[in-house]
Amino acid sequence: MTQERIQTQYRLGGPFANQAELAQAIALAIEAHKRDFFPLLERLVDEGNPGVHLSQEHPPRVLGIELDQSGIQGLAQLGYESNFFEGCLIVDKYDQHQIDLPFCLEGDQLTFDIELPIAWNFNN
Repeated sequence: MTQERIQTQYRLGGPFANQAELAQAIALAIEAHKRDFFPLLERLVDEGNPGVHLSQEHPPRVLGIELDQSGIQGLAQLGYESNFFEGCLIVDKYDQHQIDLPFCLEGDQLTFDIELPIAWNFNN
């Protein structure tokens, strides 16, 4: 079993007058590229289950952005829905999820570097 990582980077533009403007720019970057987060979030719901998909009707949304005092690191709080319960025979019921994704900033470069859950092999 090996640990995998997904790294995504986005350019924010800037400069920003304060942390509130920076947080808003981060939220807008996530919203603009939310499709990039689908594979990551699906794997976080249930690693190894290719049947898990996120809701297309209610795609991932930014619930909040937290920045540390330096404005160099923080957490993006995302909310999303998946069809995880369909595997439990509860059809047409979407499960609500929330996650905090850590990020760092280098200049105007926003970087998410996420460790994925280990893919378990129950046959081994």
